[in-house]
Amino acid sequence: MNSTSKSRKPNGLANRFAGLNDPSMGDERERDVVLRAYTFGSVVAIYVFFALGLLFAVIGAGLWTVPIILGSGVIGFAVSSYCKREGLDFASATARVAPKRLVLSQIIGAVFVILWLVAIVFHQTAGRPLIDVGLGTMIAGSSSTSIITGAAVGALIALALMLVARQRKIKQARLEAARADEIEDED
Repeated sequence: MNSTSKSRKPNGLANRFAGLNDPSMGDERERDVVLRAYTFGSVVAIYVFFALGLLFAVIGAGLWTVPIILGSGVIGFAVSSYCKREGLDFASATARVAPKRLVLSQIIGAVFVILWLVAIVFHQTAGRPLIDVGLGTMIAGSSSTSIITGAAVGALIALALMLVARQRKIKQARLEAARADEIEDED
């Protein structure tokens, strides 16, 4: 792991912000449990943000749900940048995710995004939300409807491309692990 004083300073602030050096973390075992609990809480929060975005899109909030969905991605950027400052290749680490867990999380995420896009596109094209709760009309003009429909198709294409890129990264990580095992066997 590559650590310099330059890379430690930003994570020092992040550690204080997250309370990693706080006495509440306790001993090593307690710290492990607390960190696992925070990880679980973060995953649950992501799915709650997706569910809220979907719910609000279904009842007619439409494009106002975009910040909710985008906000759920902040966790990934924060984790990735923290790991980078610590000298950990986060992309390689995540490529080693257990296949069943990876597929399950990708399916759940894809279902949320597809349903969210369907609700928004339906609202924009039909002129009413799937479930009208009296939010009024938040419909855009026909040119905006084309943009939204195009964005939905683009998002689905991007999702497919991300899945393909992810599969390539997984294969690369497995090859590297196999090579490392071969080197260890030779010693």
